[in-house]
Amino acid sequence: MLELMNSLDPRAALALHLAVVAVTVAAILLVAGALREPSRDGFGTYESGAPSGRPLRGRVATQYFLIAVFFMIFDVEVAVLFAWAVSALELGTSGLIAATIFILVLLAALAWLWMEGALETAPRKDRA
Repeated sequence: MLELMNSLDPRAALALHLAVVAVTVAAILLVAGALREPSRDGFGTYESGAPSGRPLRGRVATQYFLIAVFFMIFDVEVAVLFAWAVSALELGTSGLIAATIFILVLLAALAWLWMEGALETAPRKDRA
């Protein structure tokens, strides 16, 4: 398949790619529509699994939001590492040392968060 793509005109390769994407999206939408659970208001179960209807009220623990923020922070750091990986050969030894220090700082931050209990979602026993 790769040899076929390399031998095609760039416009034909783009058209083939767009056709594959369109077929994939159509298949996903068809399968999702077939698996959708009917309900009273015409909408199926929301993607979180909570039934649609009356909005839920109540307090949500901030720990869930903190975990989401930590995930976003570490996710951005991984994007930086991808950029480093692309140019790793040009950066040489100094780039490897800088990336190693960067990763060690990230691991230290993760270890600190873990030891502080920031990744726990259950209520703390000492606060009971």
